Amino acid sequence: MLLLGDESRRVRAAAATDPEALIEEARRRQRRRRRARLIVIACGVLGVAAAVVVLARSGGSPHGPRSPGAGASVGLPAGRFATLRAAGPLAVGPTGALYIADVAAHRVLVRLPDGRFRVVAGTGRAGFSGDDGPAIDARLSDVEDLAFAPSGNLYVVDAGRVRVIDRSGVIRTIAGNGKRAREPVKSGTRALQAALGASSRGNPLSIAISPSGQLWIATGLSRVTSQLLRLTGGRLTVVRAVVASGLFKGQVIDEIGRVAVDAQGDVYTSGGYGGWVVWQITPRGAAYQVRAGSFMTSQARRSGGDYSVLERSPSGAIYAQDGPGMRRIQGHRYTQTLGVADPVRGETFWLTYFAFAPNETIYADEILGGGGFEAHQQLIAIAHDHPALLWQERNKTPR
Repeated sequence: MLLLGDESRRVRAAAATDPEALIEEARRRQRRRRRARLIVIACGVLGVAAAVVVLARSGGSPHGPRSPGAGASVGLPAGRFATLRAAGPLAVGPTGALYIADVAAHRVLVRLPDGRFRVVAGTGRAGFSGDDGPAIDARLSDVEDLAFAPSGNLYVVDAGRVRVIDRSGVIRTIAGNGKRAREPVKSGTRALQAALGASSRGNPLSIAISPSGQLWIATGLSRVTSQLLRLTGGRLTVVRAVVASGLFKGQVIDEIGRVAVDAQGDVYTSGGYGGWVVWQITPRGAAYQVRAGSFMTSQARRSGGDYSVLERSPSGAIYAQDGPGMRRIQGHRYTQTLGVADPVRGETFWLTYFAFAPNETIYADEILGGGGFEAHQQLIAIAHDHPALLWQERNKTPR
C-alpha cells in the first residue's frame, strides 16, 4: 500500500511539470468515469429485468409477493387471475388455502389472502387434455368433487375420471376412462380402463382420502352401477357394503352417494334404503346406519338433495350436510347440529358444499339448484359460529 501511494504521488508530480502527462492523466480519469457509468447502467437494467420477472410470476400484480401463486401461503402453483362465476365443490389445502371448483367455467381456482382468485387447473374450455403437463393448461369438464391427500396433492373428479395435481402443478389421470358406466366394475380392473362416468346428471362420482392416503371412490346412485371402490396399486377393488344390523341386515347397499373417511379409516356414505340415510362402513364392508337423536327426528330427511354431502373435520369426525346446516356424526349417531346463519339479509342460505380448514374455519357455498329460489350464489366462511360473506353472485335465472 505504501509503494502504491508513493507511485501515485510521483505520477501527480510529473503531471504538474509536464503538460502532455497532465492531458494523459485527464484522459485516464475520463475513461474510468465512463466505465463506472456503464457499470451503474448495467446494474440498473439487470434490476429492472429481475423485477419484471418477479412481477410476471406473480400474475402481473404489485401484490404478487403478498399473495403468491406458488408460495407457501397458497400451496399449489397457480396461474392467471380469474373471476369466480359459480362456486361448486370445495377443498382446503394443508396450508389452509381454499380451493373452489368453478362449475360454470370448468376450472379449479384458489382464493388468495386478499380475496382474489387464481387458476390452479383448467383453461376455461370444456374437454379432456393436458395429462403430464401443467394443470393450468389442461382442459376439464364437469368438476364434481375435490379432495386433498395428506401429501398435499389435489384430487379432482373430472367427468368420469379421477385426476391428481401434484405439488409441482402437474396433472395426470389415475382412474376412469371418461366413458359412461354401463355395468359394475370388477375387482382387479385396471383403474385407467374402468368406465366410471355417471349414467345420468345428478349422479356424480365422489372421492374421499383417508388420513393414511387411501383413495376411495363412490360411483354414484345408479342401482345398476353404484359401487364403493378402493384404489390400490393402479387397480380398483370393489368393497361390498353389507348391512350388519337392523331391518336391512344382510342386504348390500345398492346406492353409494357422497363419501368421507374418518380418522379411524371408516367410510361414511349417504344413500340407499330411504333417501337421506348415512351409513358407516368399515374397511371390511360392514355397514351400520347412522341414527338421529330424538331432537333431530323431524329433520332426518331434509337436505339440499336426497343424498348429503359429507366431509371430515380436522378433529377426524364426519359432518353431514342437512339443508342450511350440518350434523356431526360420532360412531353410529348424530351428536349435534350446526346451523348456518343467513349471511345475506332476506335470503335463506341453503348449504350445497362445505369444507374445513385446519384451524376449524368452515367454508360453505350455495349455488343455484341447492336453494334455487335464492337471488344470490354465496360463498361464506364460518369462524367461531360467525359467518362472513366471501363472495356472492346474483343468479341470472333464479327459480
